[in-house]
Amino acid sequence: MADLAGSPSTDTARSYEAVGRQAWIILWAAFAVFLVIVIGTPLLIRWYVQNATVPRFARVEVIRGTALVTTLDSEAITAVVDTLPITRDGILLRTDDTARANISVYDNEKATVNLVTAQLRNNGELRFLRARTPRFRRSTLPELVEFQLGIGRVRVTGNSRVDRPVQIVVRTPHAHVSLRDGDDVAIAVTNENTEVSVRNGAARVEAQGQSVFLSGGQRTAVPLGRPPSVPMAGPVNLVVNGDFTAPLEGTWKVEALVDARDPTAVTYGTVTVVETGERKAAYFERDGEDGIHTETAIVQEINADVLDYDSLILRLDVRLISQSLPGGGQQSSEFPLMARIDFIDVDGNPQFWTWGFYAVDPIANWPIRDGEKIPAFLWYDYESPDFLNSPTFPRPQKVTRIRIYASGHNYRSMVTGIGLIAQ
Repeated sequence: MADLAGSPSTDTARSYEAVGRQAWIILWAAFAVFLVIVIGTPLLIRWYVQNATVPRFARVEVIRGTALVTTLDSEAITAVVDTLPITRDGILLRTDDTARANISVYDNEKATVNLVTAQLRNNGELRFLRARTPRFRRSTLPELVEFQLGIGRVRVTGNSRVDRPVQIVVRTPHAHVSLRDGDDVAIAVTNENTEVSVRNGAARVEAQGQSVFLSGGQRTAVPLGRPPSVPMAGPVNLVVNGDFTAPLEGTWKVEALVDARDPTAVTYGTVTVVETGERKAAYFERDGEDGIHTETAIVQEINADVLDYDSLILRLDVRLISQSLPGGGQQSSEFPLMARIDFIDVDGNPQFWTWGFYAVDPIANWPIRDGEKIPAFLWYDYESPDFLNSPTFPRPQKVTRIRIYASGHNYRSMVTGIGLIAQ
């Protein structure tokens, strides 16, 4: 019987069988591609809608002196004395012993709403890593703002948002600090450690695979190569309701004074608590007859013994809007915002300390004593010298009261975050 294995009919059958297999493979492959397209395209679109971001507008705002700015890809240094828009990620901000500056992130180039402010103190280095917001409203991701603090002190304030939360990250050589909008955190970095203090809100501090959570008034230290310490109690604030989250009544007494022969015919100044978009503040305002001395004040009785403390520092946030009287007036006693603290010294003598803030330069030959110039419209973070370790001021044994006031003719100014910090 003849061998049919190699006959043409058998080869043809096998060829048809191979073609059929290939056809099925192509058909199933096409079906798989079809499924990938049908299922994957919506998933890819969804992923893009969820994760696509665009940069937020940010700028350097010099508070005092001259700040230096460099970029990642250039060694060129830009000296900034006013403001400078940030056009790329990675810029490095440096301050010397006379300078202080902000890196502020806004909702748009008109700087309508301030989202995050990082105020760098003297002799510091702060790198702006990025500020991104989701491109699409349907995204559930928060906005992200990242900084890197190399050395020095920075205060980071996240301002409350209604439509979308803001996640803020500050990296240091020793730790990773996370906070959100509404939080107010101070971070200090040296070669040896990082210290984090929460003024308001909360923060998470991570290092060496461990993390701690801090609430308002707590702090932690992160030594080089070690995890964060357990949360420690922060300093004591002798001022009540310094952030004006409660009404003025019951904690602050309002005073309004005018220097006129017939005060009944003169417009008095007012103090109200206002929402500034990111915080509550006491708003001092007078808009009346010019050339008449007025004072508008809030006063709080302290009556606290401070002999057992090692340091005592006044902190407050100031914002100047307008002043009709230049500088601090003819005698350096009429600033649009001033602070006064009354003490009893260790010898039993009454003493007081004052400091003023102005934005308009004084007239020639008008002195400036016990005051400083700050930019108008920007929040300025002020910290006084240590009253308990001053080489010139008598050491207090008791603080009797604090007075925050506007003095001059016409003015508009704000203050919040008032703290008389004893430690």
